[in-house]
Amino acid sequence: MSTIPEIIQSGERLSFFNLFDVKGKNFHVEIPIIQRDYAQGRESTLEVREMFLEALFNYLEENKPNRDLDFVYGSIIKNGHARFIPLDGQQRLTTLFLLHWYLANISGNMAILIAALTIDGKSKFTYETRTSSREFCDALMLNDIDMNALLASDENKKNSLSKTIQDLGWYYLSWENDPTIQSMLTMLDSIHVKFFGKPEFFSRLIDEKNPVVTFLFLNLKEFKLTDDLYIKMNSRGKPLTTFENFKAKFEQHIGSLKWDSATPYKLEYGSKVKQASTQEYFSFKIDTNWANLFWNYRDINGKDNSFDDELMNFIRVIMANQYALDCTIDKDENLEFLIGTQVARKRKDYTDTITFHKYMNMHALTNKSITYLISAFDKLTNGDKKIRTYLNDTFYFDEQAVFEKVLMNKLTYPLQVRFHAYLKYLINNKNDTAGFSDWMRVIFNLSENSVIDGAEDIEKAIKSIESLLPHSSNILDFLRADNIKVDFFNGRQVQEERLKSYLINRSTEWFEAIQVIEKHPYFAGQIGFILEFSKVLEYFEEHGNCSWPVDEDKYYFDEFTNYSKKAIAVFNAVGTDLNKDFLWERAVLSKGDYLISASACRYNFLTSNKFPRDYSWKRLLRLSPLNTIQGNQEWDERRSFVKEVFDDPNFDAKNLTVSLVNICKNKPDDWRKYFIENPELIRYCEQGFIRYESESKILLFKQSQQNHRHQEMYSYNLSLTKLSKKQDFLPFKGSWPYEVRSSDDLSFAILDDWCYNRIYYAIAIYYDTDNQDFATNPYEIKFYKTKGTNNSNDYPAEIKSILDSLKLKWDDENPGYWISGKTEEKTISIIKKLCSQLNSLINE
Repeated sequence: MSTIPEIIQSGERLSFFNLFDVKGKNFHVEIPIIQRDYAQGRESTLEVREMFLEALFNYLEENKPNRDLDFVYGSIIKNGHARFIPLDGQQRLTTLFLLHWYLANISGNMAILIAALTIDGKSKFTYETRTSSREFCDALMLNDIDMNALLASDENKKNSLSKTIQDLGWYYLSWENDPTIQSMLTMLDSIHVKFFGKPEFFSRLIDEKNPVVTFLFLNLKEFKLTDDLYIKMNSRGKPLTTFENFKAKFEQHIGSLKWDSATPYKLEYGSKVKQASTQEYFSFKIDTNWANLFWNYRDINGKDNSFDDELMNFIRVIMANQYALDCTIDKDENLEFLIGTQVARKRKDYTDTITFHKYMNMHALTNKSITYLISAFDKLTNGDKKIRTYLNDTFYFDEQAVFEKVLMNKLTYPLQVRFHAYLKYLINNKNDTAGFSDWMRVIFNLSENSVIDGAEDIEKAIKSIESLLPHSSNILDFLRADNIKVDFFNGRQVQEERLKSYLINRSTEWFEAIQVIEKHPYFAGQIGFILEFSKVLEYFEEHGNCSWPVDEDKYYFDEFTNYSKKAIAVFNAVGTDLNKDFLWERAVLSKGDYLISASACRYNFLTSNKFPRDYSWKRLLRLSPLNTIQGNQEWDERRSFVKEVFDDPNFDAKNLTVSLVNICKNKPDDWRKYFIENPELIRYCEQGFIRYESESKILLFKQSQQNHRHQEMYSYNLSLTKLSKKQDFLPFKGSWPYEVRSSDDLSFAILDDWCYNRIYYAIAIYYDTDNQDFATNPYEIKFYKTKGTNNSNDYPAEIKSILDSLKLKWDDENPGYWISGKTEEKTISIIKKLCSQLNSLINE
């Protein structure tokens, strides 16, 4: 092979059609053997394929000339015909070849394409990788297709074009094994879906003077690089990362946007300062100062010594938050996708890495979002170190920890809202950080104690924060103003923040006392119940401020700190071994029925961590919503039982366990006393649920529903407390509670493991509200055989005699001998008499 004089200069702009046309370069294009198979049409590259076709479609639709597809590297050689051998750009060139063929077909211009792209019946665009690939390119060029007479697609596929091609006589079955041909067919199907009905695009592609789609040529020979060296470099090097691809297109996009100022930024080069455009500023900073920042976090997502993933995650959060600000429709799917909600993750096209084209399709790369991103980079950059921090207190916002969660794409919804508030304060207030701590404290309290469950809530929360930003540097002053409005966030929490702003304004002592209770991890800023118990809330609601006389301040302050200390002592113990026997729950139950209603007669003890928001002490302690009457009184009464425990003379925060034990000694004479006396009844309810239909019908749920394992409360208590002393119930050796799963079945206590004359017997004790005599005899005792037939004639005479003497009656419907008990004590007495006489049979 010998080289020919350079026909193309490096950097020359060409169209695909111009490469082949005799009026242009009149080249043959050969994909060399060393190149991989055509990949853009693989099933696994759906997003890449669709993004590229979307870009081509948009270019052709806009009809602006010279939309470059970046560089195409290659060599020009002469061996008969002048040939262009691409070493990089194969994928783009192949897709353009297929697009030209398709558009020529639907526009009736196959003759023009054949004249330019064939010679002697062969395609001038060809593959050297496989003979079959070359033959397919030839066959495609020599055969046009009626695009209006395609075969129907297969079910759940859009493959009418490829199916039609595969059905034609010139298509060989052996081509099914060529991955390049199969990828081409897949790409043709995608082109058909995207470009059908756009015949005018063909003329725009082949326009001699102003072609829409072009690329720039780079001649390897001109740079004194041999093909062999390039191949080695390419094979050893890594492909461009997602971020590198994103950055290249993003920088171009920034340059294509219109900006209010041509040079809004300043770039510093040593001692020199230069005014820079947004594109210049971003391009310089992303490779220097900002890169230095993210280098410190390069291994957050794995030990790859790269910060690309971290950077992409950061960009995603900024774009999502700006999109939320600009969002105008409810349940926006793009916002769901940007945030990565559970709704979005169910989509087939969901990915944790968002490409440039995906952002563009979502219209997320706006002037506002780019400006926000640049400002965020600048505010966090700290020379060669990790992010610049501004806050001394990490409780309300831990800057380093939250930033790392951003980089890992592991923000909770409330944290995403707080991160936005954090950045926007820094951006809006420049170097004024005097009110930053107050701002982040208020934002933490509001966001932590409001329901933020998804994209729509994040949108509303961020928009609310945006409306507060003008007041961010003096947020406490704003909260004390009259007739203020704070959207979205929990109304009671807003009221609480307003009240606390007045207390903080009174003295540093109040501020410190508030922070002590706010920072308890269980309350996390929600301390309205302390304000209520100490009567501070009552004063505020009556006067609209906390401007009581100086001589009354000690009373309110002492009350506030007193209840704070008690609450801290209790909730340091809740959930730990200090409360392993549910002393706190039992103490509150001794004051009244505090259980939170769930649904359909279900109630919860607030003992499980499974439902921390819906069934927790924090929820019970939350003040009732403002401006509502229905349900408030009942809820307030339940919360008042907590105050009654705090106010009990026996309560001692310094000796909590002993004091709660003493409080529990004062038991009510109703169903509550069973739970107070026996903590195992509460322990059985692993998720805290019971079913309470009446005082006589209480079921304990192992989980949350009756279709899971459950126990009837009275029989379960009897089994645990009365039947556990096995020596009192000989000859039966076993005793245990029998749980059931179905709502049709009734649980019971059982005595078993007695064998007499090789037959096993048992006693079951029910607390059955369906019993006709329940009002007078709620307990039912059943004596029965545990195996084999159960007929009264099968029982030995000596046993029947004992049963008759104790007045047990045979029941054919529920085979066994039955007797009722009026009370728990009477029932146990009957059972003991029965056991005593049965035991005597063994000793005779």
